This record gives sequence, C-alpha cells and structure tokens, in this order.
Amino acid sequence: MKKIDGIIIPAATPFDADGTLRLDWLRENYRIWNKSGVAGVMALGSNGEFRALSDDESFEVIRAASEIISPEKVFIAGIGRESLFQTLAFLKRLEDADLRIDYVSVLTPCYFRGLMTDEAMIDYYTAVADASRYPVLIYCAPSFANDVKVSPAALRVLADHPNIAGVKDTTPDQMPAYVEMAGGRDDFMIIAGKLSNIMYCLEHGGPGGIISSSNYFPNACARLIEILHRDGMDAAKAYYEKLSELGSKTGGRAGVAGMKAVMNLTGKKGGYPRRPVLPVKESVLREIRAYIAAHQDLVEADFEK
Repeated sequence: MKKIDGIIIPAATPFDADGTLRLDWLRENYRIWNKSGVAGVMALGSNGEFRALSDDESFEVIRAASEIISPEKVFIAGIGRESLFQTLAFLKRLEDADLRIDYVSVLTPCYFRGLMTDEAMIDYYTAVADASRYPVLIYCAPSFANDVKVSPAALRVLADHPNIAGVKDTTPDQMPAYVEMAGGRDDFMIIAGKLSNIMYCLEHGGPGGIISSSNYFPNACARLIEILHRDGMDAAKAYYEKLSELGSKTGGRAGVAGMKAVMNLTGKKGGYPRRPVLPVKESVLREIRAYIAAHQDLVEADFEK
C-alpha cells in the first residue's frame, strides 16, 4: 500500500462553457500537478463535481487520470454512490479495467438521511471494503452529504477492518473524536479534508490533507508540509496562517466555482462548473486578481510559465 504523506489535490473536473467534459484539459492539469510538490491527487471528490457526472464520464475521468499521474504520487479514485449495489458495480468496473489506483474514496450515502444509522454505515462500508481490492478511505463530508456523518462510534468499528485505511474528515468538529476512536491501529489514517482542520491533523500524527486550494496553489500548499518537516510545528503554524488567508481570499470565496476560476488565473484548466452552479462574477475575479498580485511571494511557483 502506497503511503499518504503530505498534500493531496481533490482534483477539479474541467468542463466547457456548455458543460462538455474536457479530458484534454484534465490531462494538462495532471501534467502540471505531476511537477509540483504535492503527494498525490484524488479524482472525483466533491471538488471534482462527481454528482454532476454520469457513471460513464466518471469512469473516463478516473481512467485518464490513472494513466497520466506520476507513478510516485498517490492516486485516489472517488467511487461512492447512493446505494451499495451501485457502488459495488462501479468498483467492479474499475477493477475489471485494471486501472492504477492506490485507494478508493467512498462518500457517505445521504439521500435517506434519517435511515443512515450507525448500523447502516457499518454495513455499507464493511461490504465495500470486503469487496474491494483497493484500500478504502471513508469520506465524511456532511456539508456535501445532507449532514450525514460517520459517527465516532461507527468509526471505532470500521477502523478495525483491515481494508479500511482511513477517513477523510471534512466535518466541522469530529476530528478529535475520530483521532481518539481510531487509536487502536497505527496505520489507520485520519486525513484532513479541508485547510481549516489540517493543523489539528498534523499535530496529532495525521498524514496530511486533501485540500481544495492545492488545485490552484499546489506548491504553496505542499510547502506547509515541507516547513513542518524542516522547521517544526511552530514554523508550520505561522505559515499556515498565511496559507489559510490566501485560500479564503481567493478560490475559497465561491466554492467549486471559485476554485476553477483561480485555476484559470494561474495557468491550469479549471474550465467552468456544470450548471446550475454559475461561474464567478467578474467583479469577484478582479478582487481575487488583486489579492494574488499582492501576495506573489506565496504563489509565484504556482503560475504555469
């Protein structure tokens, strides 16, 4: 199993203005990211707009990404569907194609929110992990999943499954409980799912984070881990304050639309979000450009020359 250690990009899926999937743009992005300091890439998470893609499109995105990502970088494929049947069918399709995948990420099912009990979550993830030849990462992102979470009690059970490698935590407040509950396995990873909880993750032995702003500032984000290893936690915390402000003042202003807009500004191919999500307004883009221009010391290495 390839180890996760550092920053993972939750990759954007580029579309034309009319919504057409652009795999050529996707490949361009991966070529740029391959040369950056990030540890790997995750295809088809929330930032990949996976809910807006058909299964055929999802398969083609994962196939294209798996073929072009550098062999030394970790590659995670998002496969979660609303039912166990659909998730296993999509998983089998990937396995039959024998694609180069290091982990699969599985978002919590969420449509029937009131029925997503601990028993249901344990049953679902256990079945996926039993079936998968790839190690499984639980993806807990309540803001994108009807406020459905994997509870700390359920995680305690799931962390004992040998093929569940960890959890990507994008909750506002559950990481301390996750760290406590998963303490029985040294190799079970609690991975930050957003910039706001990455320092807690790193302070408690976590491997890093899957961070939206690394789509457009991959080297600036990767520098956080470099500073931590070279200069220690206090220096990393000081740098984190700058990085956090940078993200919130640029791509973080408008979710996936903001992320794609800043990718376009920095030489990547973010393209457009699929409607009904609308592109960032020009007035906001002007403000983002001005902020980036004033912080070139942080982001110079992230402009494609």
